[in-house]
Amino acid sequence: MFKLTGVLKKDEIKDYTRKDGTAGQIRNLYIEPEGSIYPIKVNMSDLEAKIGKIGETITLSVEVYAYQFVDKQRKRAFLDVYIPNKK
Repeated sequence: MFKLTGVLKKDEIKDYTRKDGTAGQIRNLYIEPEGSIYPIKVNMSDLEAKIGKIGETITLSVEVYAYQFVDKQRKRAFLDVYIPNKK
């Protein structure tokens, strides 16, 4: 479990089709961590959770599963984590 703190850049709900053909929805949050210019995409199944407003600094507890798509198949991948020196 990781603590992710950053500015909430985007909050969207997307529709998708599950493998069994039924319709589903997922909530995607885009969070820009402090000191980074690259947002992190966080998927949530809870569509009604109160997270915060766009532009606010939020903190979430997240579980990280690294994967990549190869030939339209999801495969395991490595996750690089950087810990900066505090001065």
